[in-house]
Amino acid sequence: RTCIAISLAMRFIYATDMHGNAQLFERVLKEAEKKEIGALVIGGDMTPFLGFDAMRIQRAFIEDYFLPRLEKFAIKAGKPVLAMMGNDDFSINYDLLEKAEDNGTLKIMHNRVISLGRFNIAGYSFIAPTPFILKDWEKSEDEIAADLRKLSSKTDMGRTVFVFHTPPANTSLDMLYNGSHAGSTAVMGFIKRKQPLATLHGHIHESPDITGIWKQKIGMTISMNPGCNAFAVVDMEKPDASVL
Repeated sequence: RTCIAISLAMRFIYATDMHGNAQLFERVLKEAEKKEIGALVIGGDMTPFLGFDAMRIQRAFIEDYFLPRLEKFAIKAGKPVLAMMGNDDFSINYDLLEKAEDNGTLKIMHNRVISLGRFNIAGYSFIAPTPFILKDWEKSEDEIAADLRKLSSKTDMGRTVFVFHTPPANTSLDMLYNGSHAGSTAVMGFIKRKQPLATLHGHIHESPDITGIWKQKIGMTISMNPGCNAFAVVDMEKPDASVL
């Protein structure tokens, strides 16, 4: 289950950090239905923000809206959906994604390589430690680096798009409102060394608004963070031609 093959067009929709925003999700699905789009990729934090009884609220959101809506999309559009959790998604609800995968509604991409035509997508949900309460999807930078060495050994860098929930550190993609950076040094080191075709990120919602940049070149790799109020049309043949 660590390598899955799917045949599709060379462009896909990437959305992340929607946090229960059904209006945005409906826009994303409508765009993904277009004939020139081959797949939908969801990069984590799909459930509502944390709060009182958040675990139950997130589970209800996944069961009552998110997965039923994806099932309707799958029937209407007939296109694959790749998804993973982010740091604000309770991992106790991971079983719902696994059941949806067994039913053919989606493919879980965390810590896996999935073939999309001539290209691959690899996903990774973990982020470096934060001040936030939920710790389900946090690991040390050393642990992240070790995980990425294993994951990258399963694929060809020149034809792989990596989906990291966290952005690379000290870039235009990880800047907080106060101007400081909050990305992963392990992810940044990985991109510099391995130079994958492209990388997709999220987690730091405000970064595109603060820096005015959502797409950045790191060596030969195109890295993108669309933020939480937009989504990207990713072109696997020409990543630099991807649009917000």
